[in-house]
Amino acid sequence: MRSLWFPIEISRLPYLTAVCQETLRLYPIVPFALARISIQNLEIMGRQFTAGTTFVPCIYSTHHREDLYPNSKQFQPERFLQRQYSPYEFLPFGGGVRLCLGYALAMLEMKLVLASILSKYNLELASHQPIKPMRRGGTLAPSNGVPLRVTGFR
Repeated sequence: MRSLWFPIEISRLPYLTAVCQETLRLYPIVPFALARISIQNLEIMGRQFTAGTTFVPCIYSTHHREDLYPNSKQFQPERFLQRQYSPYEFLPFGGGVRLCLGYALAMLEMKLVLASILSKYNLELASHQPIKPMRRGGTLAPSNGVPLRVTGFR
Protein backbone atom coordinates (compact mmCIF):
# COMPACT_ATOMS: atom_id res chain seq x y z
CA MET A 1 0.00 0.00 0.00
CA ARG A 2 1.35 3.41 -0.96
CA SER A 3 1.78 6.09 1.66
CA LEU A 4 -0.83 8.85 1.60
CA TRP A 5 1.98 11.34 1.06
CA PHE A 6 3.21 9.88 -2.19
CA PRO A 7 4.00 12.97 -4.34
CA ILE A 8 1.31 12.20 -6.91
CA GLU A 9 -1.36 12.21 -4.19
CA ILE A 10 0.04 15.40 -2.65
CA SER A 11 -0.50 17.09 -6.02
CA ARG A 12 -4.20 16.16 -5.77
CA LEU A 13 -4.71 18.34 -2.68
CA PRO A 14 -5.46 21.77 -4.16
CA TYR A 15 -6.38 23.38 -0.82
CA LEU A 16 -3.03 22.32 0.66
CA THR A 17 -1.29 23.92 -2.33
CA ALA A 18 -3.38 27.08 -1.83
CA VAL A 19 -2.41 27.21 1.87
CA CYS A 20 1.28 26.99 0.94
CA GLN A 21 0.91 29.66 -1.74
CA GLU A 22 -0.98 32.02 0.57
CA THR A 23 1.66 31.54 3.27
CA LEU A 24 4.40 32.41 0.79
CA ARG A 25 2.39 35.38 -0.42
CA LEU A 26 1.98 36.84 3.05
CA TYR A 27 5.47 35.94 4.22
CA PRO A 28 7.85 35.46 1.29
CA ILE A 29 11.20 34.03 2.39
CA VAL A 30 13.13 36.56 0.32
CA PRO A 31 11.73 40.12 0.20
CA PHE A 32 13.44 41.12 -3.08
CA ALA A 33 14.11 39.40 -6.39
CA LEU A 34 17.54 39.65 -8.01
CA ALA A 35 18.35 42.99 -9.60
CA ARG A 36 17.77 43.44 -13.31
CA ILE A 37 19.47 46.03 -15.50
CA SER A 38 17.62 47.34 -18.54
CA ILE A 39 19.52 47.00 -21.80
CA GLN A 40 17.41 49.60 -23.59
CA ASN A 41 15.25 52.60 -22.80
CA LEU A 42 11.80 51.57 -21.67
CA GLU A 43 8.52 52.84 -20.28
CA ILE A 44 6.77 51.29 -17.30
CA MET A 45 3.39 52.61 -16.20
CA GLY A 46 3.98 55.93 -17.94
CA ARG A 47 7.47 56.51 -16.54
CA GLN A 48 10.54 56.57 -18.77
CA PHE A 49 13.72 54.70 -17.83
CA THR A 50 17.05 54.82 -19.65
CA ALA A 51 19.19 51.86 -20.61
CA GLY A 52 21.36 50.79 -17.69
CA THR A 53 18.69 51.45 -15.04
CA THR A 54 18.80 48.89 -12.23
CA PHE A 55 15.50 47.46 -11.07
CA VAL A 56 15.07 45.47 -7.86
CA PRO A 57 11.58 43.92 -7.75
CA CYS A 58 10.07 43.88 -4.25
CA ILE A 59 8.31 40.55 -3.77
CA TYR A 60 6.86 41.59 -0.40
CA SER A 61 5.26 44.77 -1.79
CA THR A 62 3.90 42.99 -4.86
CA HIS A 63 2.28 40.33 -2.68
CA HIS A 64 0.57 43.00 -0.57
CA ARG A 65 -0.93 45.06 -3.43
CA GLU A 66 -4.63 45.56 -2.74
CA ASP A 67 -5.46 45.65 -6.45
CA LEU A 68 -4.04 42.14 -6.88
CA TYR A 69 -4.87 40.71 -3.46
CA PRO A 70 -7.96 42.34 -1.90
CA ASN A 71 -7.72 42.28 1.91
CA SER A 72 -4.02 41.58 1.42
CA LYS A 73 -3.24 41.39 5.15
CA GLN A 74 -5.69 38.52 5.67
CA PHE A 75 -4.83 34.85 5.26
CA GLN A 76 -7.19 33.66 2.49
CA PRO A 77 -5.95 30.50 0.71
CA GLU A 78 -9.17 30.46 -1.33
CA ARG A 79 -7.82 33.31 -3.46
CA PHE A 80 -5.47 30.78 -5.09
CA LEU A 81 -8.37 28.43 -5.84
CA GLN A 82 -10.37 31.24 -7.44
CA ARG A 83 -7.64 32.77 -9.57
CA GLN A 84 -4.42 31.77 -11.34
CA TYR A 85 -1.83 34.51 -10.67
CA SER A 86 0.79 35.31 -13.29
CA PRO A 87 4.54 34.89 -12.60
CA TYR A 88 4.67 38.69 -12.32
CA GLU A 89 1.97 38.83 -9.62
CA PHE A 90 2.94 35.86 -7.43
CA LEU A 91 6.69 35.51 -7.21
CA PRO A 92 7.91 33.89 -3.97
CA PHE A 93 10.63 32.09 -5.91
CA GLY A 94 11.50 34.92 -8.30
CA GLY A 95 9.46 36.27 -11.15
CA GLY A 96 8.84 35.83 -14.81
CA VAL A 97 11.11 33.32 -16.51
CA ARG A 98 13.72 33.46 -13.73
CA LEU A 99 12.35 31.05 -11.16
CA CYS A 100 14.49 29.49 -8.47
CA LEU A 101 15.68 26.04 -9.49
CA GLY A 102 14.49 24.68 -6.14
CA TYR A 103 10.91 25.92 -6.56
CA ALA A 104 9.26 22.54 -7.20
CA LEU A 105 11.25 20.77 -4.47
CA ALA A 106 10.54 23.53 -1.93
CA MET A 107 6.79 23.39 -2.64
CA LEU A 108 6.78 19.59 -2.41
CA GLU A 109 8.66 19.72 0.92
CA MET A 110 6.23 22.31 2.32
CA LYS A 111 3.26 20.17 1.38
CA LEU A 112 4.78 16.94 2.68
CA VAL A 113 5.67 18.48 6.05
CA LEU A 114 2.27 20.15 6.48
CA ALA A 115 0.34 17.06 5.40
CA SER A 116 2.39 14.84 7.72
CA ILE A 117 1.90 17.09 10.76
CA LEU A 118 -1.75 17.93 10.13
CA SER A 119 -2.68 14.29 9.54
CA LYS A 120 -1.49 13.40 13.07
CA TYR A 121 -2.21 16.44 15.24
CA ASN A 122 -4.85 19.08 15.86
CA LEU A 123 -3.11 22.43 16.32
CA GLU A 124 -4.05 25.95 17.30
CA LEU A 125 -2.12 29.17 17.63
CA ALA A 126 -0.77 29.68 21.15
CA SER A 127 -1.14 33.43 20.68
CA HIS A 128 -3.36 35.47 18.42
CA GLN A 129 -0.87 38.32 18.17
CA PRO A 130 -0.08 39.33 14.58
CA ILE A 131 2.98 37.60 13.14
CA LYS A 132 5.53 40.23 12.18
CA PRO A 133 8.21 39.38 9.63
CA MET A 134 11.78 40.28 10.56
CA ARG A 135 14.86 40.37 8.36
CA ARG A 136 17.42 37.67 9.08
CA GLY A 137 20.30 38.26 6.70
CA GLY A 138 18.81 38.28 3.22
CA THR A 139 15.63 36.48 4.22
CA LEU A 140 12.48 37.09 6.25
CA ALA A 141 11.29 35.02 9.19
CA PRO A 142 8.63 35.44 11.90
CA SER A 143 10.05 37.67 14.64
CA ASN A 144 8.97 35.31 17.45
CA GLY A 145 8.37 32.13 15.50
CA VAL A 146 4.83 30.81 15.26
CA PRO A 147 3.99 29.20 18.61
CA LEU A 148 1.45 26.40 18.23
CA ARG A 149 -0.33 24.23 20.77
CA VAL A 150 -1.27 20.57 20.23
CA THR A 151 -4.97 20.28 21.08
CA GLY A 152 -5.44 16.64 20.15
CA PHE A 153 -4.43 13.72 18.02
CA ARG A 154 -6.03 12.30 14.88
